[in-house]
Amino acid sequence: MSSLTRISITRHGEGEHNLRTTHFQGRAPTAGLTATGHEQARRLGQRLLAEQADLPSMPITHLVCSSLLRTTQTAQEIGTLLGQTPEGDDAFWELSKGEWEGVMPINAVPEPEAQALAADPFGFRYPGGESYEDVWRRTAPAFERWVRRAKGGRLLLVLHGDVIRALLYHILRFPPTKIGDFHLDPCSLTEFRQEGERLVMLSCNDTAHLR
Repeated sequence: MSSLTRISITRHGEGEHNLRTTHFQGRAPTAGLTATGHEQARRLGQRLLAEQADLPSMPITHLVCSSLLRTTQTAQEIGTLLGQTPEGDDAFWELSKGEWEGVMPINAVPEPEAQALAADPFGFRYPGGESYEDVWRRTAPAFERWVRRAKGGRLLLVLHGDVIRALLYHILRFPPTKIGDFHLDPCSLTEFRQEGERLVMLSCNDTAHLR
């Protein structure tokens, strides 16, 4: 095992809810992977397996996922190839968009809410749901706990797009108004290496294995 800790973060594969692009989706707890999503997860698993063969001193020591269906299915596809059983963590559930989920058209948000969302995308709380700030406060302690547990190894987190953005804010502390500026493809890799007390970004939204 290496003396350094490596953190690999991936978004789940394409979900059934991702096919409906006209409405806000959010948590969507019953949405599983599409056939494409399963294939994306297998391709990522094959990449990680090849990396372990090339660098045996840095195997994935902890495979952790949000316990929602689509992240669990993604982690299971990867775990099957790596010979590991994923550990689910409820703290990593996707941002809840409350009353808007599956109902509110993205292009039909009432003007007062649209202005509030544009002015403060980090602090805007969806009606009956959460804000990015809520997700950051919910997920950051879980992230730090798993990083500590994986010390000297490689941690793979299988998460959701908005959760990854909240964790990027936690690590990089960019202006919160930029929270939506990170594009994250299904089964892309975003990676960090721990150096002392800081995390150094190695890649963001790497999709080489999907081309």
